[in-house]
Amino acid sequence: MSTTKRVTLVGATALLLAVALIAAAALTGSLPGVQNVNTSQEGTGTLSIMLTDPPVAPTGVTGVYVSYSDLMVHVSGAGNQSGWYPVDSEGTIELLGSVNFSQTLGTVTVATGDYNLIRFNVTSAKVTYNGINYTAFVPSSELTVRIVGGVQVTNSKASATIIDLQTTVMNIGSRSNPEFMIRPVVRAYPVPSSQVTTGMEQHGFRQDLRYLSWWKSLRESYTANLQITTASLAANSLSLTVKNSGNHSTILSLVTISPLVDFLGIVHPGSHLSDSLLNSATFLILKNGSLVPIRSFVAQALATGAAGDQARESVYKSLFGAVGYNLTVGASTAFTYSGQIIIGYPALRESVSGTIVSGQSYMVTVLGTQAVASAVVTAG
Repeated sequence: MSTTKRVTLVGATALLLAVALIAAAALTGSLPGVQNVNTSQEGTGTLSIMLTDPPVAPTGVTGVYVSYSDLMVHVSGAGNQSGWYPVDSEGTIELLGSVNFSQTLGTVTVATGDYNLIRFNVTSAKVTYNGINYTAFVPSSELTVRIVGGVQVTNSKASATIIDLQTTVMNIGSRSNPEFMIRPVVRAYPVPSSQVTTGMEQHGFRQDLRYLSWWKSLRESYTANLQITTASLAANSLSLTVKNSGNHSTILSLVTISPLVDFLGIVHPGSHLSDSLLNSATFLILKNGSLVPIRSFVAQALATGAAGDQARESVYKSLFGAVGYNLTVGASTAFTYSGQIIIGYPALRESVSGTIVSGQSYMVTVLGTQAVASAVVTAG
């Protein structure tokens, strides 16, 4: 028997843990040559590009720094190798300080018309952990971001778009020998014309998003509606059926199983994950719908690969390339796993907590891009 209940997107974001692997919502590719394209005979207008990021980070992380360069915007209708306008902007953003705030990365004067893409390079990343700075690996250093619905630039009023960069910081190493990876999930939205201000045009301008109705409406409009319709759990098996009853498809990437008592210690995005939230079993959802324990997947990949930092980076990239089941609108899919289910993640906890206990209640959570569902399940 299982009792299903929805969890807010805010709460579930924290459940990403320090081991969350999110299927790519951003397109990647090499940067093309920049070509200016005239989109209209009506002149030019200004477009400001802002960014917000509610990151999730392991306990002990006090700073997440991402440096970027080669910021560009793309005009709708042009080919991938043309239609790009460079934005004179580069810099470093501390992501933990951007929770519930947006920051202007740059403003560019472009021909009037519709713009559909943003592109930039992540040149480096750094994580401050227990007072020490560590270089972090970013699997996708070149990001192309779709502006949902596009943004229109006119010569009568300034325009703006906001990048929603949801970053998960993962410690693939241990507490004593940390090794960090940063995985961004990215999309962008147009700022309603009536909400664009002159302040947004200033590089570094910060805006509080917490009480802005247009921002809340945007986030809610593009969130898939997931439900776990059935779920069963035992020491050596997991079975659940997930339905997408919303208006948008989603890429499912993770299933987590947490003792219910630990789940109640949930924290909000942007704060640090408590140790109790690391007390979970975490499965990757592969593109074919298979469930694979993340511990086994990482261990096997590293054991069969060559030694050295470059080889490890290749292994980590393969993790993200294999993950991500596309659940379309109205679809319902069953996921199953057979094998021992171990609670805990040794690479982070440096210990194993144990196995599923019959009669105990657990929170089973499915995570996707802009989507989440949870169910309370009593183990059989």
